[in-house]
Amino acid sequence: MACLLISLWTGRKPTKRTYEMICFYFLGVASEAELLVHLTTLKRQDEATSKQR
Repeated sequence: MACLLISLWTGRKPTKRTYEMICFYFLGVASEAELLVHLTTLKRQDEATSKQR
């Protein structure tokens, strides 16, 4: 269930690291800014991968 929600939220298949970051955010260990940096990094990686194809 969690993976489905992460997939809908991020628009991509969830990685273990993304799952960990969201868990850390909900636990209060990671800030919202850290979570957004992680998601932005993933988006940049996806864009770079799509440009290479």
